[in-house]
Amino acid sequence: MPQSQFSQRLKALQDGEIAIKHDYNEFVGHADVIAQLLEVAPAAIKDDLQALYDLMAEARDAQGMAVLGIFPKLCEPELANVEGRISDYIAETTGQRLDDGQYEAGRLIGESRCPAWPGIGSPLTNNRFPYLLDTSASNYFSTRFWHGDNAPPGFLQVPTGGKVVFKGEYLRCRYFAFHPSDFDTNNLKTIIDEDIVPDDGSQNPFTQVVEEGYNRRFTTQLVFTPEPEMPESNTSYVGIKRNGGFNPAVFLILRTTDSVLGAMPPNSTGVLLPSVTIYDAEGKQVSHYDEIDPYPAGIEPAVETTRFASLPIPDARAINWPARFSTKANWGLPYDILASDDLLYLVSPYSQHLGNVFVVRAKAFSTPHPPKTAVYAECNEARGFTVTTYNFWAGICNDAVVDHQIAHDEDGYYNLVVSTKENRPTNATAEHGYTWVDWGDYLDGQLTFRFLLRQNPRLKALKVAIETGKADADIADFVPRAGHCNKAEFEQQGHQAVEFEMRTLADLDKD
Repeated sequence: MPQSQFSQRLKALQDGEIAIKHDYNEFVGHADVIAQLLEVAPAAIKDDLQALYDLMAEARDAQGMAVLGIFPKLCEPELANVEGRISDYIAETTGQRLDDGQYEAGRLIGESRCPAWPGIGSPLTNNRFPYLLDTSASNYFSTRFWHGDNAPPGFLQVPTGGKVVFKGEYLRCRYFAFHPSDFDTNNLKTIIDEDIVPDDGSQNPFTQVVEEGYNRRFTTQLVFTPEPEMPESNTSYVGIKRNGGFNPAVFLILRTTDSVLGAMPPNSTGVLLPSVTIYDAEGKQVSHYDEIDPYPAGIEPAVETTRFASLPIPDARAINWPARFSTKANWGLPYDILASDDLLYLVSPYSQHLGNVFVVRAKAFSTPHPPKTAVYAECNEARGFTVTTYNFWAGICNDAVVDHQIAHDEDGYYNLVVSTKENRPTNATAEHGYTWVDWGDYLDGQLTFRFLLRQNPRLKALKVAIETGKADADIADFVPRAGHCNKAEFEQQGHQAVEFEMRTLADLDKD
């Protein structure tokens, strides 16, 4: 019977018994998982599985201009209904239900009150596929600029060869930067907090203690021309796409991490968002938007209501290379999709079929914790890192921790213990030197490190070690090792129950 064939195929996939196509482009595997199920799909879910396959295949094959078309499709709330109906069918025919079964193709309730910063990326919004925001201590503000005439809806128009100037106060956080991306969603030059030269009469708190009598103000700009031989400070030249050719649009994100006020409720790190002024190529002002508070008292922040069911279809990566780290931030696709150029991403899948507890162990870099410790202090080995868990099909960040929330043992190592609430070992507590991270009600998932700042020499060495599987002595202990075990084993032996390996995607071609 078709239903029996489908159930058998699903279980074989969940148990890792079926070979799945794999490639550095992760959508190759995701599309193949759905294709395997589609071969034996009953009529009740064939259309939904076909729609899901078509989306995965389109993301897999997208190039050039097609990137702009696939991006909104991956964000479409209706995806929650497609996956939800598949989840309902699996629950009805196999009895397998991982969560409460509730799902909703929702909407964004509320909007930004900042006309120059219409995009909002707080812990309450956009926390779903494909954004994968690090909601631990982060808030993002975004806007879009159109270079030339006839700007599409939602873009601020910049005359050809013009510029956009931002004026504001240094944000009170561990990190902030202006991240412009080109029309193809590839990164252009970032303007990072520590590199921003302060205005006259001001000082940069990311490079020194601000002395009495000095302000904390800055001016930065995007210039829509090619970069000259003698570029200005505090400037990103955005007139040319990263891969060459006229750049018709810029997607700008003001990213902040670890606000001194925390991330919940959403905030702009204790200062107003910068003003935005647009000029033409001759320097004439075209438009201006004042500094503004995005979340004033009494104004509810925007909330995204879309909710995904727990789809019991395995992540292709959990089948092909669980407990193996990658440095790719954008599913291995040949474009950035607005990923941060300042972060070193380390990503590892984990899977129930290898054990219901996933453990990651490494030595911790020393990091600042503003305002207790300045970001420029010599004792800092890195600016910081966060850790998050996701399930690919649901897309949301399920749990997140910041480095200064992570327990260390007496040797300076940390141990992240990832499991469902039901499978949490009783000894997975800070008192025992462990930090528990919620797996969520899913078959498998993705653990993601985000390290700041990527140009840090130690993080460069860490990246090389992850990508090659070879680590110099001074970085080897900092390379995360990962492995699976079961709850009972961990309760008996702690992290000693895990056979840790430094397995990387460098091994992929050998498999």
